[in-house]
Amino acid sequence: MTRFKQLLTSCLVALVGLNACSTTTAQGKYEPKANWTSSFLSMVVGGKTMPDGVNNWQCKPAHGQNPVVLVHGTFSSSMYSFGALGPALANESLCVFSVDYGAENSNDWFKGVGPVDESASRIAEFVDLVKTTTGSSKITLVGHSQGGLIGFYYLKMLQGADHVDRFIALAPSVNGTSIAKTPNRKAVEYCIACADQHPESELLRTLQAGQITVPGVAYSVLVTKNDLVVLPIEKQFVEEPGVHNVYIQDVLPGKRVSHSGMLYDSDTLKLITQLVKGETIKTAAN
Repeated sequence: MTRFKQLLTSCLVALVGLNACSTTTAQGKYEPKANWTSSFLSMVVGGKTMPDGVNNWQCKPAHGQNPVVLVHGTFSSSMYSFGALGPALANESLCVFSVDYGAENSNDWFKGVGPVDESASRIAEFVDLVKTTTGSSKITLVGHSQGGLIGFYYLKMLQGADHVDRFIALAPSVNGTSIAKTPNRKAVEYCIACADQHPESELLRTLQAGQITVPGVAYSVLVTKNDLVVLPIEKQFVEEPGVHNVYIQDVLPGKRVSHSGMLYDSDTLKLITQLVKGETIKTAAN
């Protein structure tokens, strides 16, 4: 496949998989982007690489708060994924950080295509940087889609639990997705991360040997029933003791929000913010 076709394919996947609902503008110092397209244009046209309020290296967490590290997904970037969530969290007086990872080339529009284990190592280095800069002993980790898988991998395989006390996984591909074509890295020319997210990949088999979660970390998994990217949807949950698994629709009945639309829906952003702050969210049945 030519480089042009690779980028075009990535673009089409992103535009379909990351289609997002609009969100109302939140009051605060930082203005969230209205939708994924707005975030995309601000990067590819405006040259903006990070959302407002993200990577303020002078920020010092308030007493009792952790710095928050956001991890984007496949065919995405910090700007695309967190154009609304980053500012929303910063408006809560949280110190918010993110880093792009897994690009085939540094100037590629779409990131998150490299091997998942290598990307997890990149996140581990970034977490160390955030801790050192902010003077914090622990961070709160938030990962979307592949970012959720990376979070689980980092915590278990790279001793990330020593650095994280709360992990929020948003629509994570922790058990893979049926839309992945092959588990064989050698069979793909582009997006090794896609092969790693095949349910039968070697990386997932390694992660799933024994319990996925590790002691000392509070785990939450937030999932939408309208997901068309990480399938089957119920496999996004981690059915292990201590994991708080929640469907968005069990909290917000009738809510229609897509795989990445959850990152731009104002009601869902409030749920994510509650989880980031360590608050309990109640389902409609409670």
